[in-house]
Amino acid sequence: MSNECRALLQQSLSHGPLYGNRLANHLPMALLALDRLGADAELMRRFADGYARKLLPAAASASELDPHDYLGSSGDYPRFVAFFRDRIREAGVDAVLHDWVPVLMPGLAASAFHALIRLAYAIEGGFEDEIALSLAYWASEYAPLPLPLDPGEGTLEQIAARLRTKVVDHVFKPGIIIDRMIEIAWDPALGGTPVQPAAAPQLAEIARFALKAYAEREDFTLLHIVTGCHAFRLVQPYANDKALARRYLWQAALAAWLTVVILPAGRKKAEEQVGALGEQDIAARAILSSDDHVIKLCHSALCEYREYGDPGYLQIAARKLKLDE
Repeated sequence: MSNECRALLQQSLSHGPLYGNRLANHLPMALLALDRLGADAELMRRFADGYARKLLPAAASASELDPHDYLGSSGDYPRFVAFFRDRIREAGVDAVLHDWVPVLMPGLAASAFHALIRLAYAIEGGFEDEIALSLAYWASEYAPLPLPLDPGEGTLEQIAARLRTKVVDHVFKPGIIIDRMIEIAWDPALGGTPVQPAAAPQLAEIARFALKAYAEREDFTLLHIVTGCHAFRLVQPYANDKALARRYLWQAALAAWLTVVILPAGRKKAEEQVGALGEQDIAARAILSSDDHVIKLCHSALCEYREYGDPGYLQIAARKLKLDE
């Protein structure tokens, strides 16, 4: 991590994890993505100055509180921050992550994958204070989904198609992405329906499902499944039961996907043709964007392309950049 990125991240600690109508603060994630994409100090400062204007100050520090019995208590975020900062000082980052990632995994849908993503970026950057804040954010927005983990039959695509038919008439209440994810997971039509394949899905399978879904129907929610799979890959080493952790990821990805595919498609942006862009071109154009989601998607797309070699990642990044023009 560059010195400029570290300095800007240090400044960003003064902002709360949410703003507006429970929207996620993307500043630390975007800064780390910009740094990885090769942005210079001026570009990172310009982005940070512009983005920070809409953020809220972090709540005053408070006495620490162990989150074990208070997961999902958003109001206790400042006390969770104090707790994780103290634990990291006492035991070190690695030990705390090995202790807490397994606890938090069942609620990885927290803030529509943003807590998972923020932690992944913090781990990649190796910034201890940001790791503490990310863990506190995840604990405070912890969101388990009431979908069974029992194995069933079929591929991920077959399971998804089967569940879609069960909730095709669902009408959502007003809310943000995580509200819809929780709402669809509680739909009585899904009660007792197996949503998991017989064998725990491999991360590559879930990532391929996410890429295909987003490539076919460019949607804001589906974007978060793509970036969430990238984040999961960075956090997965700290999960004690990695197969179970992947089932939680699939559970959340499926819920997010269902909230999209039962709605009218509208204009299918994903069908627009764009010219091919190479890795360097994608990075060079992404760092000039003022859109945090463009920056993060391009970063994730490049990372996943290097991991899996699927050119579809370069295509979705190129398309997102085209739409950002």
